[in-house]
Amino acid sequence: MKKTINYLFTLLAAMSLGLSSCSSDDEGLCNENEPPVETPQDTPQQEMVTVTDAKKSIRTDVMSLPYHELTFASKNDVEKPCLVLYLHGGSSRGDDNETQMKEAGIDSISNYLKAHHKNAIFLVPQCPLKGAWLGPAQGVLGTLIAQYMNEAKVDAKQIYVFGGSMGGTGTWGMLAAYPDLFAAAMPVAADPTKVGDYTSKTPVLSVMGTADVIMSLKTAQTFVENLEAQGIETRFEIGEGWTHEVTCIESYTTSRLDWVFSHKCN
Repeated sequence: MKKTINYLFTLLAAMSLGLSSCSSDDEGLCNENEPPVETPQDTPQQEMVTVTDAKKSIRTDVMSLPYHELTFASKNDVEKPCLVLYLHGGSSRGDDNETQMKEAGIDSISNYLKAHHKNAIFLVPQCPLKGAWLGPAQGVLGTLIAQYMNEAKVDAKQIYVFGGSMGGTGTWGMLAAYPDLFAAAMPVAADPTKVGDYTSKTPVLSVMGTADVIMSLKTAQTFVENLEAQGIETRFEIGEGWTHEVTCIESYTTSRLDWVFSHKCN
């Protein structure tokens, strides 16, 4: 009998040691039969914000532009939606109203709007294959924004424009064409000197990469410094070692988007 009891104690001790020896590396094996733990961030975002995506187009005497209208509706936000315009780069031109949606900046901004439970209408137009965001397209984009404002669908004090590469230069162009329209803007990997006369006092956050061989960091930096010297609120940020493509992908961080969306028109 004593031998049996001693054996049981020995067995229990061994089992105890075996269980306590599970390290973080073994965690998956130790808990393989347990249900996953539901963390707070796994559920509220999907429940609190609904997103709808509608394909639309706007036609004027000048041209027709297809676009996506993403609507973010938050149960926590009772304010009228802000309006967000994103202008894609040159490689996303076309007429399928799909290629432009593959740009990383769109996902980054969408995730931010969801995570911060913001009411927003997010417009992502597609530039024609041989077109550009400067010139006639600016008039069509202005008409598009005016439609949402005139129908009282958005808060006119919270209209924002973003874009990378050709879209970044187009962002500068929209500021030049509509100097009092936007609450803030974020041109990425762009050339502001191509837009002509510039009188806007809109707060601007510009991001450029040191390894960008397509757009000149120095040109953009000088332009932004001149705006700052005029008393215009600006931020100029540099991605060390970033190529043109990397700049267009990595620029839309939470802190930068916080800065942009913190602004409202007076």
